[in-house]
Amino acid sequence: MPEPPVAFIAAISSDIGRAMAEIYRARGWHVVGTYRDAGATAGLADDAGIELVACDIDSPEEIEAVAAHLQRKGISWDLFVSAVGTLAPIGPFFALDRREWQRSVAANGSAQLALLHAIFPFRRAAPLARAAFLVGGALNRGFANYSAYSLGKLSLVKFCELIHEECPDLHAVAIGTGWVATRIHRQTLAAGAMAGGNLARTEQFLAAPEGGTSVSEIVACLDWCFAQDRAVTGGRNFSVVHDPWRQGGATLTEALRGDQSKFKLRRHADVT
Repeated sequence: MPEPPVAFIAAISSDIGRAMAEIYRARGWHVVGTYRDAGATAGLADDAGIELVACDIDSPEEIEAVAAHLQRKGISWDLFVSAVGTLAPIGPFFALDRREWQRSVAANGSAQLALLHAIFPFRRAAPLARAAFLVGGALNRGFANYSAYSLGKLSLVKFCELIHEECPDLHAVAIGTGWVATRIHRQTLAAGAMAGGNLARTEQFLAAPEGGTSVSEIVACLDWCFAQDRAVTGGRNFSVVHDPWRQGGATLTEALRGDQSKFKLRRHADVT
């Protein structure tokens, strides 16, 4: 009997990471997930198909320990998803503690890439290893007072483009999830006036009955991305909410085939 595919979820202890783990387990996948807050993993350890590995993304030593765990257990992953993210510190750039700000930029960006780098040798490369970074929706608009979060996530979008050119056996995408009803918004509420206009927007979102984007929609968008040829979706940034990927996404697929710069970071201007 063939081994089940393996999903590696960074930040399985986040609300999105936990829900994704449950979806992949329902499909019969094996899940390996990292956590920083053991209290947020309650119940996950009861599932024999979920392996939990402690990892504070700020710690290079703990990242190395995750790689050592995969090597020791002989685990090969098929899909890497990073649900790591922190909004804090929130506030005007020059009002923030610069060391805390710098740590947040790294946690939202380069530290996640260091984790992927560490576990990359343990991928199952046939036919392709897949990687997805959840980047939120702050990249396509101004997001004052959230500079650490925005800059870190922006680096993940560019990384997907770079690694697409460098590494032909990795299919990497960045996914803008839109508003998702998770614990992360408590950081905005705690920041109060330091969050600027986003405080009121967050309060309105949390009070609304709709609940924003569901995790099942996020996973469905990932499914669509990875069902396409790597040349079509690889190295690009997609929006779960705004892009026409549903019902097969034929129009979007054709548009992506025709424009290699679409959904990538570009300075775009017509010269007249």
